Amino acid sequence: MVRRIIGRFGNVFLVLGAAGVGVAVPHLGPYLDPLITPLVVFLVYTSLQGLRLAEIDYSSYALLIALSLCLSYLLLPVVGTRIAESVLRDTALVGFAIALSVPTTAGSAIVWTRLACGDVQLATIISIVSLLIAPAATPIVLTQLVGSQFTVPAASILTDLVVIVGGGVLLTAIVPSDSISPALVERGSTLAILLLIYTAVAGVDAFGIAGSSLLAIVGVSVLLFGFGLGVTAVCERGLGVARKRAIPLFFATSLKNLGIALLISIPLADPLVTVSIIVYYVVQQVGGALIADATT
Repeated sequence: MVRRIIGRFGNVFLVLGAAGVGVAVPHLGPYLDPLITPLVVFLVYTSLQGLRLAEIDYSSYALLIALSLCLSYLLLPVVGTRIAESVLRDTALVGFAIALSVPTTAGSAIVWTRLACGDVQLATIISIVSLLIAPAATPIVLTQLVGSQFTVPAASILTDLVVIVGGGVLLTAIVPSDSISPALVERGSTLAILLLIYTAVAGVDAFGIAGSSLLAIVGVSVLLFGFGLGVTAVCERGLGVARKRAIPLFFATSLKNLGIALLISIPLADPLVTVSIIVYYVVQQVGGALIADATT
């Protein structure tokens, strides 16, 4: 029984394990910080590897891409912030506002879509479009959510996006698609996600946060994940979106980019802001792993 549960939900245990190691053994975090950008670049590369852009029927995806962007940059941030406000009364609210304003986390959204047997091409296209419009969309959305409490570093966001997306495209052009086996790409993607989770968690003093605050942050993160799942279910049934396409619609809409969110939060230097971003990310990854394992 135990072996069967571990085998079925192995990704969930891996994500929780990476977060747990980050709390228990955080001293390796600073050494891995320089790897964050290369890891994200690698995840973008794995999402693009083998993709034949010329063979994609973009017309069949246009409405879903538009729907995903509206959900990701409008509905989820606005309603999500209201949900957070109903539970939280501290600076953690700003952390959730930042996390909800950033683009999708291309790597893990595509990885979980692949593992959940969804439409990987759709997940890739939505992720890339979300990243490309982020320099314009994220500052606007974030300013509307938090007012003028701090300056949104649009230039830094644009620079990071150019490096991340451009690096992934460059690797795709340099490395032949048949030089790396799909199994190795999948293992490498999972490892990259686990390293990102560990590095993020290791960078925060979790023991310095009050238990009640941490519990509230976890609760809000779960509520937001559930809200995204509920909205996708409504789209699937109400708009007739096929399950294979509903899976990437959810992942590419609800899973947010940890690196960009942390970048925006740096000027605040507030532990609660950082913790809320990281906890939300970990909950998303655990939920993504759970869905991926449950559908295979």
